[in-house]
Order: sequence, then C-alpha cells, then structure tokens
Amino acid sequence: MTIRLPQEVRLILDTINQSGQEAYIVGGCVRDCLMGIAPHDWDITTSATPEEVKALFSHTVDTGLAHGTVTVVLHQTNYEVTTYRVESDYMDCRHPSSVSFTRDLHEDLLRRDFTINAIAYHPTEGFVDLFGGQEDIHQHIIRGVGAADERFQEDALRMLRAVRFATQLDFSIEPKTFAALQKNAPLIEKISGERIREELGKTLKNPHHHRLHLLWASGLLPHLLGEDAPLVLKQETDLIQALSRLPKQTACAFAVFLWPLPFASAKKILARLKFDNKTLRAIETVLREKALPLKKDVVFVRRLASRLGLDHCRYLLLAKQALGEAEAAEALTLLSAIEQNGDCLTIGDLALSGKDLLSMGFSQGKQMGETLQAMLEEVLCHPDHNQADFLRTFANGLLQK
Repeated sequence: MTIRLPQEVRLILDTINQSGQEAYIVGGCVRDCLMGIAPHDWDITTSATPEEVKALFSHTVDTGLAHGTVTVVLHQTNYEVTTYRVESDYMDCRHPSSVSFTRDLHEDLLRRDFTINAIAYHPTEGFVDLFGGQEDIHQHIIRGVGAADERFQEDALRMLRAVRFATQLDFSIEPKTFAALQKNAPLIEKISGERIREELGKTLKNPHHHRLHLLWASGLLPHLLGEDAPLVLKQETDLIQALSRLPKQTACAFAVFLWPLPFASAKKILARLKFDNKTLRAIETVLREKALPLKKDVVFVRRLASRLGLDHCRYLLLAKQALGEAEAAEALTLLSAIEQNGDCLTIGDLALSGKDLLSMGFSQGKQMGETLQAMLEEVLCHPDHNQADFLRTFANGLLQK
C-alpha cells in the first residue's frame, strides 16, 4: 500500500531529505491512512535537529524546542516536525525529566504508546513498522509498544488513551496490555484534570459505545471518581446505553456519566477536571435539575426553558430521554416547536421594555421588576400576548391595583 501525501507534506520530506537527513510521516496520520480515514493533521519525524529544520524553511514557529518540535508553515497551514528523541526518567508518570535527540528512527518509535501509533512512512522507502502495528490494525487490536507495563508507568494518561482509542476505532485491547492497564490504574491520579477531561470526554462521545465496558473494567473509575465510584460502576449497563443514545455533546455526556452521583460529589469531580465556565455551568445545571419531574405540557416546557435557558433545558431533556424518562421525548418535541415559533422566553424578549414602563408611570426598582416578571409569566402561558398594545393594557391593569 502507498499513502498519497499532500503536496506540502511531500515538499517538507523532500526538503529535509535533500539536506542529507531522514524524514517520515508518523503516528496517527499513518494509522488513519491505513484504515482509510482522512488524517486531521500530518506529523513528521526527522533525524534533523530543530535548528537544522528551521534553517531549511522560511517560516517556522518554535512550538516546543525542548521536545524537538518545530512547526513549519506552508500556505498558511501548520505542520509539526519533531526530531527523533529518546525520553527517560518519567518522575510524575507523565513528563520525562530528560529528553535527548537521536539520529535513530528505531529509538524514536520505541518511545511511542501503542503499536498502531508507532508506524513511520516514507513515499520512497515505504513503511517502517518495528512492532507489528499494521497487523494490529488489521486485527483491530490496541497493544502497547514493547512492555506495556513500562509504557503506562512512563505516561499514565496512556491508560485512558487506550480506552479512548478502543471506543474511537472499535478495537479491543490486547490482554497483556489490558492487564498492565488494570495493574497500573492507580497511577491515573497523578495526571492533571485537564488531560483526563480531554481524553475522558472523547471516550464518552466516541461512536463505538459497546467498547465503553473497557472503561468500567479497567479499574480507572475508582481513581477518577473517588469514594462514590461504586454508584457509577453498578449502573454500567444503563449508563453505557444512555451514552449511546446521546448526541456528541460534551455537557450531555458528562452529565449522564455522573448522573448516579450526589450533586456535591459530582461538583468536586467537575472542579478537578477544570472545565471552561460555559460547559461547567451546563453540566452542573443538568445535574442540579436531574430529579425534576417532567410534564408533557407546553407551558411547563416554556417555563423550564425560560428558567434554565434554551441550551441547558435541551441538555436536561436529552439526558433524561437517554436515561429512559418517557416524558422527555415529548418535552423535546415541544421545545423544538417553541424554538421554531420564536416564543418569548426572557424579559429581554418582551414586546414592552422597562423603558416603556417608565414612560407609563412605573417607578424603577421592585415595582418594575415585579411587573416585568408578571408580563413574562403571562406571555409564557400565552405567547400570542407578546404584543406591545396587549402588554401595555396588562401592565396598566397592574398599575391600577
């Protein structure tokens, strides 16, 4: 098999080769090409040092010189070029304490996580596959490079990545690799919340949900969720089925995953995972409202959307639907109609504003706030009443009381 490279990638390889150095595409882009998947990006590995790479191209960015990475910019597109390297002394189970460059491709491939990601390719030389990665792709297997035990101890995030690749690619995890994962599961506690959030989020949203049982069987959950992990562990079947019914939406996925936990426990976990504020508010809103009984009533849904906001209301209903709450499906249908009709859901959407009320003799403060809220409640029950004339009459009636 040959891989058809973009013109810019071929140019980078040729330029480095013509300087007397080696260069290959490597990692996920090779794996994806072998699987018939269009790569998202093209990673290049080379025997050239960062300074040698920079000297060959007119536009480069010092992305990570300490780790040998230079970004070459061609036609406004970035291509990461990384020098062959050897890493050692992973003191924190994530970052090597020392990185040294090498001119030996074999040494560079040996440091990689899984065989399917340790294949290099050159359009003239073909594939360099030292660990049987092509066969593992053919067999749909995730296998650690060399001794999986060592690979996980070097970088504990690889354990979660193994599960993520299984759910992403519909692969199984090779038994010895999975045994090493289970043995080293406690090391995941050394990994930063941001990196766990990124990998776990991809795992929960990936398409092959039948592989999610690997997350439950891995031994990782007690170290990700703490003392309340048994609440999630014992609902494995229901939660996996629910996750399979959800759209690929981060807030929904994490809300369903953490659904069995007390809100205070879920909040602590979310804080450790360091979500952006928007996503954090969405997940917390869904979990805070999870016990809310639903009604198949359009006014109820309008009030809910008004109180939570359209997006948060939708996420709550999607989560409840995925978990089997019968009323959620009809509530979602009602919510779609409310959106399509452009129904008023907030004070800002009212046809009569606070400024209009001032001109009618209302005073600022409590009186105006109560009047605006009363108008909104009227419009939530009767959307066609959101007209200036009607609301002026309605407000005047309140003013006379």
